[in-house]
Amino acid sequence: MSGGNGLPVSDDIIDRFLLFSPTFLSLKAALLTCKQVYRVFQSHRNSVVRAVAYNVAGPALPQALAYIRHPDVQIHIPRSRTHTRKTPSQAHWSDFDSDEDSEDGSSSRTHRQARKTPRKPVSVRIDQLEDLASAPITPTESHKILANSKIVARLEDMFSFRYIDRTRSTSQLNSSESQAFCAAIYHLMLYSAITDLREWIDDADFEHDVNVYVGDYADYIENGKKLLSILSTPELIRLHTVAEFLKEVLTWCVRAGGYSDDIRDLVLAAGPARILRCFDKQDYLMLEPLGEILDFFEEELGLMPGILSRPHTSVLESRNVKPPADIAHSVSISSRVSEKNSQCDRCQQSFGFGAHSRSTFTEISNGECYKLHITSQRNYGPQSIHRYLKNNLRHNSPEVVSFTNEAKNLGASLLLHVWNNLWEMELVRQQPLGQQPLPDWTEDSYLCDTCFTSFLVENLWLWWRYIKSDSEPLKENCWYGYDCRTQTHNRIHAQKLNHLCEQTRH
Repeated sequence: MSGGNGLPVSDDIIDRFLLFSPTFLSLKAALLTCKQVYRVFQSHRNSVVRAVAYNVAGPALPQALAYIRHPDVQIHIPRSRTHTRKTPSQAHWSDFDSDEDSEDGSSSRTHRQARKTPRKPVSVRIDQLEDLASAPITPTESHKILANSKIVARLEDMFSFRYIDRTRSTSQLNSSESQAFCAAIYHLMLYSAITDLREWIDDADFEHDVNVYVGDYADYIENGKKLLSILSTPELIRLHTVAEFLKEVLTWCVRAGGYSDDIRDLVLAAGPARILRCFDKQDYLMLEPLGEILDFFEEELGLMPGILSRPHTSVLESRNVKPPADIAHSVSISSRVSEKNSQCDRCQQSFGFGAHSRSTFTEISNGECYKLHITSQRNYGPQSIHRYLKNNLRHNSPEVVSFTNEAKNLGASLLLHVWNNLWEMELVRQQPLGQQPLPDWTEDSYLCDTCFTSFLVENLWLWWRYIKSDSEPLKENCWYGYDCRTQTHNRIHAQKLNHLCEQTRH
């Protein structure tokens, strides 16, 4: 029965179809099919939009909405140049862009220029947070939900890889674990917006005594404390968990930038989106998203207490609760969390996100999760892997050129080929004599960067000798093999003899 809509299905079926749209983009496509579908949508606008928002953001939708609707969070959505400007009353639910990311925070310059008066103290009650999440969703908010859900999903993938399952780069958290993690990230986003240090830096009067602006800073801390006080104790513990997780993401970034690890707690105020951008950059501009905060606090670090740790600890202590130490806090997200998940199988040191294994190399080869494994691509890619040839081989120009050409031909599958060939042809040489006792290399090991580097130095030249000998006979061996110093400066000698061998004359 069609219900008089001209289609072979009833309005109720069309409504159910729209409710299951996985994204706003698919909802837009459905609305553009015919007028009858759009008419059904108009009759159930709020319920359909909220259902699609739930499909995008998941069970943490209330926390996602409470974040973007808080009075201290300015929504800033980039507009396509081809779109005409519309007032809120003119905004149309078919005006969804493609799944294009926007920034987590607003444009800092626009936001600071708009704020002419100091921030008012936060006075939000728990029931008000619930009210912020219950109103109908606007078109502008749908863009923000989409952008933030992508940020949260990336972080969830990284958390799962770090603590749950290092064989998979996509999240292996179950539905309840995922909800707990995502809600905690949205709470941290809201906390970061309320304690926006960039605004404080812009508002502070540095002509006064240092104690004056330290006092102003304390007011910002107090605003954050008021928000924390309305969260339940389990929510506070989960907030601590995701904060420690993001500090770990930041660790190598701030070290590479020449900053102390102590600054990580302050940098949390920049918010998860900017921290993720730092991780993704992984070059000399990696800390650019945090520049304003880092530049100012480099000298003032000792004067500024933790932007999150101090109020968080204070609220918990007022409830007679002590924050869990070490890895124990992560159990608040999942009972499956284990520090061993992120330990090198050989030296037992933590590798964080820098695992090297067959599964990692397979994902790189397939073009999957590039950002998570970008360190492997950068350090061990076709252009740079020659640096791990044995001893003086890495300075043999003809050998390096030939080796690099082969590496370029293999492209993203280079590491996977090297790993598989070494084990399939039984070429792997185990621990050299004289090294401190460590377990032997194994085919399914997960190695930290240090151990993987050692593995390549000991075995990469053997792989290259295997590849060369498979295509043509090798030349006569040089007596000094890969230790030969002449090969580094005498091109004729380097080309005339084979140096992919061990030294036979001393």
